[in-house]
Amino acid sequence: MENEILAILTSIEEKLNSSSISPRIRASLTRELAKAKSRYCNFNASLLKGETKKQVYESLTKKGKDLLKNSSNLNNVYSYLRYANAAYFDFTNSLEPLNTGIRLFTLTSALLIALSPQFLGAIFSFVLVLPIFLGLNALKKRSSFGYIMASFIFPVSLVVSTLWLRFGYRVLKDYSEVLIETVQATGKSPEIARFLITIPPLLSLLLLISACLMMINLYKMRDALI
Repeated sequence: MENEILAILTSIEEKLNSSSISPRIRASLTRELAKAKSRYCNFNASLLKGETKKQVYESLTKKGKDLLKNSSNLNNVYSYLRYANAAYFDFTNSLEPLNTGIRLFTLTSALLIALSPQFLGAIFSFVLVLPIFLGLNALKKRSSFGYIMASFIFPVSLVVSTLWLRFGYRVLKDYSEVLIETVQATGKSPEIARFLITIPPLLSLLLLISACLMMINLYKMRDALI
């Protein structure tokens, strides 16, 4: 079977090479085009299984042919290339890292909301809820906005986990003194104070690991988002 997608991508490349566009836009389109061509160079549509994948392939082919008839709108060209790159992950059943990234986004967000009030205040944690919800919803819909939100909570997670780990280091160095200070500051029993000074640092380590793995998985799958 003819590799229709590769033929469309090659035609788009020829049109781009003969067009007069700004270097910045050309670089952006060329980058997306190169990724798409490398993915579809050995693609065989006859191996697609499942009606949904075949429908996506037919839609991708139809949109590509329509685009070639009127490729003057560069936004449409860029959108098509993004769509083609994202569809490849569906065709090759390569979405597991994205699903892992979504689960890690959920875990990271929950830990961040739980651990940030001590250092950043309860209001900050409350404000985080909306972008986290929007980001999670966007990731589930395969929207690149979800990656932007993950990129936002990642450095915040690093800051919060670092602050708690520094506190945990102090606990290791002078457990008794920190315990007494916590009892006096909170008015809680020694048992509860013990919980307050040991569990959060351990959770902060989990937050650090979760945040890093989240970004690794989502970075790998950024082209699967549209």
